[in-house]
Amino acid sequence: MWKPLISMQRVNSGDKIRYLHPDVKKAETLFKVVKTDEHYFELLPAVDEADLPRSLFATKIVRYFDIGYTIQIEVWDDCV
Repeated sequence: MWKPLISMQRVNSGDKIRYLHPDVKKAETLFKVVKTDEHYFELLPAVDEADLPRSLFATKIVRYFDIGYTIQIEVWDDCV
């Protein structure tokens, strides 16, 4: 189940993230967390099913400060 990621909520490497596009109804982009740190995390587009090399995509960095202020992100939670 997708749950909103709130500012300062930690994620782990391997977590699935989706970015909700505010200007486009029901538009989303899926990512996978590849690295975490105290103030930010790095993610790459989820391309596992497309079987494309990761080197084709740039790493995106998200600062925890940005979550809820400038971008809307949800994290997948298997526990529900």
